[in-house]
Amino acid sequence: MPTARHPIIAAAVLASVLAAANTMAQAPWREGFETAGPPTWREAGADAQYRIVNHQRLQQDAHTGTGCEWLRIEGDGGSYVYLAHDVGRPTVIDDLALSIWLRADRPGLQIAARIVLPRSVDQRTGRPLTALVAGSRYSDIGRWQQLRLDGIPRLLEREVHLLRTQLGPQVDEREAYVDAVFVNVYGGPGTTNVWIDDLEAVGRVARQRDDTPSRGGSFDGATASWAPRGLVRLPPVDRAQPSSPQHTVKLSNSFLTIDGRPFFPRVIQHRGEPLDLLKRMGFNAVWLPRAPEPEMIEEASRLGLWLVCPPPVPPASQPAVASQPATPEIGPQYDCVLAWDLGGNLGPAELESTQRWADRVRAADRRCSRPLVCHPRSELRSYSRSADLLLVDRRPLGTSLELSAYANWARRQPLLASLGTPVWTAIQTQPNEALRQQIALLSPGRAPPLTVAPEQIRLLCYAAVAAGSRGMVFASDSPLDATDVATRQRAAALEQMNLELDLLEPWAAAGGSSATADSSIPEVRATVLSTARAHLLLPLWSSRGAQCVPAQSAANGLTLVVPGVPEASSAYEVTLGGLNPLRHKRVAGGVSVTLDEFGVASQVLMAQDPLVIAAVHHRATQWGRRTAELARHLAVYKFNSVQSLAAQMPSHGTTGPTSSGLTAARRELQSCDAQLAAGNLPAAAVAAQRAERALRIVERAHWEAAQRDLASMVTSPAALSFETLPAHWQLIDRLRGARFTQNLIAGGDFEDIETMRRAGWQFFYRPAPGSQGEANLAEPAAHNGRLGLRLAVASLDPKNPPAAIEAPPVLFTSPAVQAAAGQIVCIHGWVRAPRPITASADGLMIIDSISGEALADRIGQTKDWRQFAMYRVAPQAGPVSVTFALSGVGEAWLDDVEIELIADR
Repeated sequence: MPTARHPIIAAAVLASVLAAANTMAQAPWREGFETAGPPTWREAGADAQYRIVNHQRLQQDAHTGTGCEWLRIEGDGGSYVYLAHDVGRPTVIDDLALSIWLRADRPGLQIAARIVLPRSVDQRTGRPLTALVAGSRYSDIGRWQQLRLDGIPRLLEREVHLLRTQLGPQVDEREAYVDAVFVNVYGGPGTTNVWIDDLEAVGRVARQRDDTPSRGGSFDGATASWAPRGLVRLPPVDRAQPSSPQHTVKLSNSFLTIDGRPFFPRVIQHRGEPLDLLKRMGFNAVWLPRAPEPEMIEEASRLGLWLVCPPPVPPASQPAVASQPATPEIGPQYDCVLAWDLGGNLGPAELESTQRWADRVRAADRRCSRPLVCHPRSELRSYSRSADLLLVDRRPLGTSLELSAYANWARRQPLLASLGTPVWTAIQTQPNEALRQQIALLSPGRAPPLTVAPEQIRLLCYAAVAAGSRGMVFASDSPLDATDVATRQRAAALEQMNLELDLLEPWAAAGGSSATADSSIPEVRATVLSTARAHLLLPLWSSRGAQCVPAQSAANGLTLVVPGVPEASSAYEVTLGGLNPLRHKRVAGGVSVTLDEFGVASQVLMAQDPLVIAAVHHRATQWGRRTAELARHLAVYKFNSVQSLAAQMPSHGTTGPTSSGLTAARRELQSCDAQLAAGNLPAAAVAAQRAERALRIVERAHWEAAQRDLASMVTSPAALSFETLPAHWQLIDRLRGARFTQNLIAGGDFEDIETMRRAGWQFFYRPAPGSQGEANLAEPAAHNGRLGLRLAVASLDPKNPPAAIEAPPVLFTSPAVQAAAGQIVCIHGWVRAPRPITASADGLMIIDSISGEALADRIGQTKDWRQFAMYRVAPQAGPVSVTFALSGVGEAWLDDVEIELIADR
C-alpha cells in the first residue's frame, strides 16, 4: 500500500488533512458585552492629546440585550485615538468580515483591524510587522449604527504593497491574521461620548486549534507604537456602496445624490487597468467605452465603484413604430451604474438620434431612472433637453489657452445649457495628441511626453470646482498600471488630487458659488463656495503661461478679503495634514484672511460651528502619512526630471536659476526625509512642496529662455512644455541651417479680391444666436499696402450682447500648399485686434491644418500689429492650409499671410 511503501508521503497527506480540518470556518465569533465587570476595550495608540474621563460597562443603553461599553474622551489635535479588542486571531480569508454597533455624539469614528504578518519581522523592533486596514465611518449622530470591515484581503494587499516600497520585497503576507479590532473613538477637539456593542467576526477561521483570546499586554504601547512611524494608512470609505440594489441615484436641485446625500463623482476613463487599482487611487467611478461584462459589474459592485457606460439599449437609428417590440427593462445586474453615457463629441447631426436614444433608455430604466450624460461639442441647450448631465471637455495644457481664459470658459458653459443643468468637467492629465505627434516628428529618438505637471492638474481641478462643476472625469489615454516613470508620476498625482477633492466634496457636490474674494496678488483669484453651515474659499494662482510651464506661483503673506462671511467665523487652511488656523479680522468689505505661505492653490475653511470644524479636521488628518509620501514621490520625480532635462539644454542665461533651484530643492528634499523619519508628516509635506516650488523656478527660467525670440508660445510646438524643450532647441538648430522656399500662396496680401478668389481663399459663416458676422477688405486692416482682411462679429443688440458663443461664427481659410512627409512648414503673417473680443475664451484663433485647434494661436486684444509664426512638421504628404476663426464678438485684422516650406541644406 502507498502508506507502507511511502511513509513520508503518507505523513504529508495526514498533515494536510489535519490542517484542512483545523482551518474549517467556524461559527461567528461574538461579544455582546452583557456581563458585568471591567471594560475589555483597551487603549492602543493615538496621535492626539487625550484623556479618557470615564470608561465602564453599562447595563443599560445597549444596542441589543442589556449591556454595552461606554466611554467619554476629551482630546485636542491629531486625528485618532484607538481602542482595541481581541477577536480570537482569525486568519485573513475572503469571507472574513468584522463589525460593531456604535453610538456617539460626534461623527467620523471608524472601525479598523490590526493584521499581523507572522512571516515578516520588523528589523527595528524584532516583532512581526503589522498593518492597519479600515472600514466604514460613523455618521448617524445619536443613533446606533453598524460599522463594518469587509474585503480584508484586498485592503491588506494594498498595505503590503506600501510596506514593500519602504522595507523591500521580503514582506510576506502569507498566514496573516487579525490581531485585534480597533475603533478610532476620537471625534475631534473637545468631548466625545461613545457607546459600543455587538462586536462580531463572521467567516472566521481560527489560526490555531486553541482559540482562547490572548490576554495581558496585547495592546500595550509597544505593540501599538507603529502608528506614529506611519507604516500603514487608513483608506477612505465611500459613503455609498453600489453593490446594494436599494441605492437611489437621482438629480436633486441640479446636483447628484445617492440615497439623498450629495455625491461628487471622481471618474477615470478606463484603459484596461484593474478596478481595484483605480479604487485604491481614490476614484469613486469608472467611465467605460462600452457596456460592461458581468465579471466587471461584479467586481465594481464588490469594490464599491460606480460605473458610467453606454446603456444596454441599442441606439434608435429610426423613429419607433407601432410594430416594434417594447424596449426590455434594464435589470438589477446594472445597479452599480451611476449614469448612462449617450456619446461624445456630439453636434447638430447627432441631435435627433440622441433624443430618440434617450427616450428608449428612460423607458428601459424605469426601475432606477438613472441620469443620462453626454458630451456635446455644440448645441448644449438642445442636448441638455435630451440628457440630464452634460460633460464639457477642453484640454488647455500645452496650448495657447491661458488658464484664466479656461476658467472663464468653464464658468460660461452652464450658460449655454438649459437652466439648472449640472455640468461635469473633463480634466486633462496628459499632453494632447497633436503635441505628442509633433514632438515625435521633430525628435524621432525621443519618446513623446506621457504626462503633465501635477500642479497643472491641480489648477484645472480647482478651476472646475470654482466654476460650479458637479463632477470630474479625468481624461486618460493610456493605462495607469504601466511601470514607466511618467505613468507612476501621473498615478501619484491623481491619487494626491483625489485626496484633495475628497476634502472639498461637501462644497463641490452641493455648494454654491456665492462670491469672489479680493486678493492682494492680481494673479490669484479666489472663489467662495457656500453651504448652509460653512464657507470654503478656493484661492487659485493662474500665472501667464501656466498651461505650458507654471511659474513659481508662491508667495508669503497672501491676503484675501472674503465677503458675506459671518463675523464670528474662524478661518483655517485645510491641508491633508489637518487644519491650520489663519490670521483673520473684520475689515471693510468682509473678513480679511492671511495665508503666511501660499502656492498654486489652497482650501480655506470659514466656519463657526465646532462640529463642522471637527468633522473637516478629522477628514483632513486621516491621510497624513500617505499625503506626505505622495508629496515626496512627486517632488523626487520632478527633481530627477528637471536635473536631467536642464543638462540637455543650452543655458541662455539660466545657469544661475538652475543651480540655485536644484540646490534649494535638494535641501528641501533632505528636510522632507528627515521629517518623515521623525514622524512629522505635515512638515514633511510642506518641505516637499517647497522643493517643487524651487524646481518650478528652474523650469520657468528655461521656458522663458526658449520663448524669448518666438512670435508666440505656439510658434514652436516643442516650446509648449518644459519636458519637450530639448526638441525645441533641436528645431532651432535645424532652422539655422535650413533653406526656406518663397511664399507658396497667392492673395495673402489681401489687396485684390479676385486674386484671392482665384487662389482659393474661402469664407465660412456659421450664424450664432444674437450676433452677425462678416469678412471684407478694408483700409484700416492694412499692415502693408492699401488693404487688409477684416473679420468681424457684432451683437444684434448692443445693449444685450451674448454672454457666450459656442463655436466661431466667422472662419476664413487659405489655399492649400503641398508638403512632403516630415517636411517643416512655416505659416506666418501679421494680426491686430483693436478691441477686446468678448463672449469667448479663444478670441481669434489661427489654426493650421496639421495640428488643428490643439496648437492654435489665440489672439486677444493687441496694442498694435503683432507678428504670428507657426512651425509644423507634416506627418504625411498632403495639403497644408491655415484658418482664421473669430470666435467671439469683436474684430480682427490680418495682412501679409504666407506659407513657406523648409528644406534641410
